[in-house]
Amino acid sequence: MSEIMTFAEMKLKYDGEWVLISYTETDENLQVLTGKVLAHSPNKEDIYHALESVADQPLAIEYMGEVPEDLAFIL
Repeated sequence: MSEIMTFAEMKLKYDGEWVLISYTETDENLQVLTGKVLAHSPNKEDIYHALESVADQPLAIEYMGEVPEDLAFIL
């Protein structure tokens, strides 16, 4: 899982899963453009556990599936 991938490649490969990304490039809105997938799982709790072993990297957690329209996120 150490290859640099585009966000589009990640979405295809990990559809329906949560991913922990060490990103290498973002756009002006801080959306991930490229990076390395450090962990992936359909269960977001697995991703939170993976965070415990990662340090000193720019990280993002993303869901690679369709988000229901009636779902709201609090950041």
